[in-house]
Order: sequence, then C-alpha cells, then structure tokens
Amino acid sequence: MKKIIKKSILPVAVILFAASLVLPQSCANTTASPSGGPVDSLPPQLTATLPDVNQTGVSTKIKQVELQFNEYVKLVDPNKNIMLSPPPGKNPVVRTKGKGVVVQLEEELLPNTTYSLYFGNAIQDNNEGNPFPVFALSFSTGDRVDSLMYSGLVVDASTLLPVDNATVLLHINPSDTSLVSSLPVAATRTDPYGYFVLRNLKDTLYSLFAITDENNNYRYDPTSGELVGFINDSIRPRKTMFTYAPEIQPYFAKDTAGLLRRPVEGNVFLFKEASSRQYLRSYKRVRPRALELKFGAPNPQIIKAVIPGMDSTEIIRQHNYYRDSLIWWLASPAVPDTVVLHLSYMATDDSLNMLMPRTDTLRFAPFSEEKEGDQAQDNMNNLARRGERQQAPPSVKPERESMKLKVDVDPQIVMNEGFGVKFNDLPADPDFTLTQLTRITPQEDTVPVAFSVTRDSLDLCLYHVFPGSYMEGTQYRYLIPTDVFTDINGYKNDSLMTAFKTLLSDDFGSLTLNVENVFSPVIIDLMNEGRTQVLRTHYVKKDTTVVIPYLKAGKYAIRITGDMNGNGLWDTGNVTLGRQAEKVRMFRLPAGGSLLELAEKMELTQTMDIEQVINQNVTLTVPARKR
Repeated sequence: MKKIIKKSILPVAVILFAASLVLPQSCANTTASPSGGPVDSLPPQLTATLPDVNQTGVSTKIKQVELQFNEYVKLVDPNKNIMLSPPPGKNPVVRTKGKGVVVQLEEELLPNTTYSLYFGNAIQDNNEGNPFPVFALSFSTGDRVDSLMYSGLVVDASTLLPVDNATVLLHINPSDTSLVSSLPVAATRTDPYGYFVLRNLKDTLYSLFAITDENNNYRYDPTSGELVGFINDSIRPRKTMFTYAPEIQPYFAKDTAGLLRRPVEGNVFLFKEASSRQYLRSYKRVRPRALELKFGAPNPQIIKAVIPGMDSTEIIRQHNYYRDSLIWWLASPAVPDTVVLHLSYMATDDSLNMLMPRTDTLRFAPFSEEKEGDQAQDNMNNLARRGERQQAPPSVKPERESMKLKVDVDPQIVMNEGFGVKFNDLPADPDFTLTQLTRITPQEDTVPVAFSVTRDSLDLCLYHVFPGSYMEGTQYRYLIPTDVFTDINGYKNDSLMTAFKTLLSDDFGSLTLNVENVFSPVIIDLMNEGRTQVLRTHYVKKDTTVVIPYLKAGKYAIRITGDMNGNGLWDTGNVTLGRQAEKVRMFRLPAGGSLLELAEKMELTQTMDIEQVINQNVTLTVPARKR
C-alpha cells in the first residue's frame, strides 16, 4: 500500500470533481489546519485510492479497495450507502483502518468489466461528523473504462413521494425469472430525493428495474413484501460522464436548489404486486358467528365449503378491498361452540408452481370475550387513525343481551358523504324507516328530515345515512328506537340517540375544482401536506365542478388517479405482464408547486385539466422531513 499512496493531499475542489470518476485528478500540496480555534467544519480530504481513479488492468483477484484520508474517519450505514456495481454474489465487507476505509472483496471480479464502487454518504470525519461528499470510485479489469451514464427518479406509484435507498438494477435481455434469480450487470441506489445515476455503462440496450431490496441481495423477492418498478422500454445510455456533469456532482445535502436541478431521464414507479401464490395464510373466529379466512393472493377459488349440520345458503360472504380476505357470517339457527370447516380451494403447488385443488379441515375455537375486547380496541384504534368519533363502552353491565352498534358522524363530510351506522354483528334486514332524523329550528321546534340509506359496498355491517336536506349551523338528532334492529345472533338494539351540529361555511375555507377533459374515470383525493392521509375523495366520470367545503387553514395536495378499468379502485402493477400500476399524478399549480395553501376562511378555485395532469412528467421534489 505504501508504494502507491501519494504524499500530497487533494484539494477540496479536486475532491468534489473526483466523484465524476472520468479522468484521474492531479494533486497539490496543502498544509494541515492549526490546532485549536474554531470547530472543524471541513470534510475529510481524500489523499489516495487503491486502485487509482479510473485505473485499467486491475487484477480480477484483487482482495480489497482502499481510500486514504487526511484525518480519521467513521462509517455511517455502510450497508445502505456502500455498494459495488456490478454487484458480486457476496457483498463486500467494509471497515475503517487508521485514516482510511477498506472494502474487503469476498470473491473474484469479472474480467474486462468496469466497476463502480459507490460510497454515498457513508464517510464522515471522526470528530465533528463532517460528511465526505458523495463519492464513487471507478476502475476496470479490462483495458478501458466505460463512461456512459443514465439518470432517473424513483417514486412511490400511489403517492409520487420519492423513495430513498431503492436499488436500481440493469439487466441485459432479462428472462421472466432473471429479476428474481440473476444478478444485474449494473446497480445503484437512490438518494433521499429518489434520484439515481447509473455510472460507467456500456453503449448497449438495458432493461431497468427498481426494488426496495429488503434483504440486500440485488434480486426481487415478492414474497417478502418488496416494492418493484420498471421502465417499459429498453434504455440505451447516451450521456458521457464528464467532470462538470450535473448528474454526478457531489452535492451537499443543504444544496436544495442544486439537487432539484439534476436532469431526470426516466421515471420509475414502485408498487407492491398482488401476490400470485395462492394459499391459506391464516384463519380465526372474529365474532361468535363470523369466521375470517386470509389468503395469499386475491380472488381465491373456493371449490367447496362444508360446515357439518349447516347448509351452504346459511353462509353469508363478504370480502375486503384487496379481495384476499373473507369473512363468513353464519346465519344458521344453531352454531356450535367449535366450528369445523372442510374447505376445498385452489392452492399453488410449490413443486409445480401451478394451482391445484387442496382440502383443509379448519377448527375454529369458541369466541371469547377477551378476544372480543382486543378486537374492539383494534377497531377503536383504526377509527382514531381515520379521525372518526368513538363511543365509550358502557360502564355498567346491561340488563339484557343486546346488539352492539354505533353511529359515527364527521361534521366536515356529512353534507356529501352522510354518516355511518356500524353494527358489530351482521344485521338481519335492517329497516331504517323505523329510525328518525330530525333538526332543531332556532325556535326549538323539531322538524322531521327525510333521509336515504345505502349499505357499504364491502362491509356488510356498515350503512351510510344521507340526509335529504342539509342546513348549515343546525342541530340534528338521529334516533334509533329500541328493538328496531335484530342482528344475526337474534339480539335486538337498545335505544340510541346521536346529536350533531352541522358546520357554518363562513367559519371555514373551501376549494372549488373545475374539472375538465375527463377522458376516463378518475379518483380525486384531497390529501394532507405530507400525502399520508386522504381527507376527501370524489369519483369523477365526466367534466364537472367539485366543491370541497369546510376546510381548515393549511396546505393540501390533490392526487389524481386514472381509473382506466372503471372499477373505482387503484390497481397495482405486474412485472411479469409488463403492466404498470394505474397512473397517479399530483395536481400542480402554474408555478410548479403541488401544494395548495388555504388561509383561514379562504375560498379558492382551480381549473384542472385531467388529460394534462395525468400525462405530465414527474419531477424532483424535496423529500418529506422524517419525524
């Protein structure tokens, strides 16, 4: 090592341009900083590398790569930041040694191959934690260094938020299984902006994929829940790396403007595939007369379901949003304490990788009150996350066994979306005409209000009540008299009165969207600033005006989802079929920002061209702050 380490120290400017890895840099002498004085704010300075920058003819049997600095350094998240491209079968082992970093190679390199060793943000000085600029070292085991590059952006397909530390992979002529079983010919990782640059590429056609690579093996593992994305067409890198190329400049984290100006050649949208491996994941008794079955993939093919002593017509089925979970309500006059279910269904055979008939005998133990309490707490937690109001459990033991139900009213959405009546157990043909909705006039008179009721499309225990007339700033009461409902257990309800007051639009802001050029159904979601919560949803099939009232002062984002198949849902993609997830875009203001800011009591109107929004390119955005 001593015979190749240069005795001089590379100046800071040279360090910044060394990341381009195109031409070896010259050296200049500097002097060490005096002791004492201000706190050191300078990054470590690189003094030597082994191999040298862009060195050719490197032995395939080389055991380690080294960087030397002018001071002691430390490593931060080396498994996240440091990677070798093309990746080997065994990941390198990285450690510090004196004033240097040593990358121990665990297997031989490939002949006639250009390698890029990415260090990302892994290197900091040992005392103050000053980061060494993003750096990559290139060298070749052949007689030349490949010098083309390709840049892009990786975002979450459903939110368009940047995905940090996603692994971007290049394959040449991939087969259907290569993404799962084969190593790529080049790889890199995204930064917090979702940005990536693949360096030192050949002039050839590549297939580009991105994964979240939870196990750090550079292969896609759908069974572990990894996200995946791809570019439909093959890419051919055209840009040549050079010292001042904006794609490979070693930007500091605080240089937001520079980071946002980087060129983007391609967008990759990450999604979670619906599993294709069908099996029974779990089963349990969730209510005295309700059985839950969870499957590995959507739309399980049930051949036969037999519960001894029970007719199949006495089983009422409901499914969840993703259609991979079922709840079976047992409407038989008598249900045994332990329910035995003989279930025949199509399951994936591991050896043949195809669907084959399978029969399981499932035993459901009696439902216990302790489990019921746990389930109730889970339900209350879910409601709290959605901002819905909760009713406190009764503090005294009821005089009789009665059905459990609750009424949830959110004054911000009751005008357009009504309010919910949720039954704990499946109701038996509930007659809502026996319930009463009234409003209270300023003179304290009670006036009946007509209403309509629809059952939820997924939850058979949830009903939505829509007032026929709506008056702002008005007190309403909804009365469910005693014994008007009966559930699947034969229990009747106790009397329940729910009072709520509608809001005054003058106390809130509002947003009016003039929606134009609707070429297919779209889902319009009003989201919070961080895009972590959907506040309002509108399903639009044609040009219209959408009014969103009762908005508090703050910042909002608008998400547009192209529902091309008209099923009212966002559909994920499929790598094998080459099908992207349904297209999602964020509405942008003319200035380019994607956040609408409402002042208190502000009325804002925006025109939204759906065709233009859906077909716009996705650009770099500042990543959300980690809380």
